Amino acid sequence: MLCPNCRKEILLIMEYNNIELDFCPACLGIWLDAEELQWILGADFDEKNIFTKSSVDETKKKCPRCRTYMHKVSIPQKEQVIYDVCPNNHGFWFDRGELERLVRDLPEFPGTHSFLQWLTDVFTYRPQEEEK
Repeated sequence: MLCPNCRKEILLIMEYNNIELDFCPACLGIWLDAEELQWILGADFDEKNIFTKSSVDETKKKCPRCRTYMHKVSIPQKEQVIYDVCPNNHGFWFDRGELERLVRDLPEFPGTHSFLQWLTDVFTYRPQEEEK
């Protein structure tokens, strides 16, 4: 699969608790197939109903699975971070640091702490908001 952000880098596969995550070594974005976020965070997480469509002036990206332009979504009542979701339910694209921010905003789910630790261990970069 090609990176939806770089549009030329091939996504590499990483594994977390038997779940395959695809990431771009150039931009450090991460693709999660449908339901993988639910598997990571725990059974109570409902990825189909937590996000709402957002209308933003941001370049649309194509789903790496079906090449359809993805929708821009966010989580209501949370910091306004825009995520990309395939309209054909293939999955989610997270630009660098977005997946970490999303998981930090959802501390009530059982998989949050261990996944954040794994992200920190794998991606030895500081979150973007801390970089100066």
